[in-house]
Amino acid sequence: MMSPTVIIISLMVLISTLSGWLLSRSKTAETPVKVMLFVLYFWGSAFIQLIIFALLYQFGFLAAYF
Repeated sequence: MMSPTVIIISLMVLISTLSGWLLSRSKTAETPVKVMLFVLYFWGSAFIQLIIFALLYQFGFLAAYF
């Protein structure tokens, strides 16, 4: 059985990948620009999710899982 940490990190990577792909594919630009936008949106989404999960953990909302 997988630990909750592995599940949450996997979900964060999945959400970041999907958001990066969805946000960058709608832009009308050349391929290298789209790749750079994907990377920007991927890491932006990942850091926002990390901040949210860190705050939830800090204030005890995730205490039942860890």
